[in-house]
Amino acid sequence: MPVPNVLLTPEIQQAYNRKLLTRFRTTTVFNRFGDTNGIPRNGGVNLQWRKMEIIRPVPTGNTSSWQADSVYTAAAAALLAEGSLNISATIATWTSVSATVQQYGQYAIISDWLDAQSIDPQVPNYVENFGEAMSELLDLVTRDVLVASTTLQYANGRANPSLLVSGDFLTLLELRKAVKTLKRNNAKPAEDGKFVAIVHPDTMYDLQGDSNITTVWNYGGAPNNDLFNASFKDIPFGIRLYESTLAPVTRYSGLPLPWYNTIVLAKEAYGTVKIDALPSKVIVHNPGTSGVSDPLDQQGTVGWKANFAAVILNQSNMVRILHATSSNVATIIAVT
Repeated sequence: MPVPNVLLTPEIQQAYNRKLLTRFRTTTVFNRFGDTNGIPRNGGVNLQWRKMEIIRPVPTGNTSSWQADSVYTAAAAALLAEGSLNISATIATWTSVSATVQQYGQYAIISDWLDAQSIDPQVPNYVENFGEAMSELLDLVTRDVLVASTTLQYANGRANPSLLVSGDFLTLLELRKAVKTLKRNNAKPAEDGKFVAIVHPDTMYDLQGDSNITTVWNYGGAPNNDLFNASFKDIPFGIRLYESTLAPVTRYSGLPLPWYNTIVLAKEAYGTVKIDALPSKVIVHNPGTSGVSDPLDQQGTVGWKANFAAVILNQSNMVRILHATSSNVATIIAVT
């Protein structure tokens, strides 16, 4: 029989304030902007997104006369001759991206002794805490998919991570460059007509000192005086910031500093999927519900279970900016 991993002893050592302290967890933001889908019962565990690629009005190419968007050749390529079908039939190209759903979960064992006599209510607090843990885990799953995005931008125009140096911070200029890249890819804003950037608190600190932002607000008449708005959310030129300590920080092998990743998103940059018949939930089993495996009704459990997957749908609809911060101290989540 397994030994319960939650026992009463620590709960009876001394008297204390019965108001429990708040758990200060990270803000979960990575699952706010994906194309969300569900797989119906008996539909397998793999979901495929399909897309017919753009049909250009003229054949693709790169000529000096079409520099505004260098994927076209001369319009004469689509010119029809009178009374004659002189052009070839157009054949569309289809592409697909797929994601495979996996299950995740945690649990704790609660003894009947603990549940009955502990000073703090055990099960309600585990339920709440596990609910928070589940949300955080699913955010991490998506975060770890997005950090593998391949549309890269290095602060201060550096050519690669090895050339980044202390002082190569994220600025409004860098965010404008990322938005320019997205617009040149004809990507559409992610939320309320704005492109979204997910930033680390260390990065947000540097942006709050960027005079190119504060000057615009000071002289441009920012609504409701945004300098006094604690959220510091919407900044000039159609960019919206979301802050989270889960924003990835990468240490590249052989380089002295960790590099922060700010992810700038457009619409349909990534997708998420779950199994509809198995919704995410927190599960409670009270002592006495386990049958012969708990012959003296001593053990209950609290846990959570979820199924989930995330996948990048369009690399051209997101930009990952690598940069330093004035702090350059954070948890390293990846080594490349």
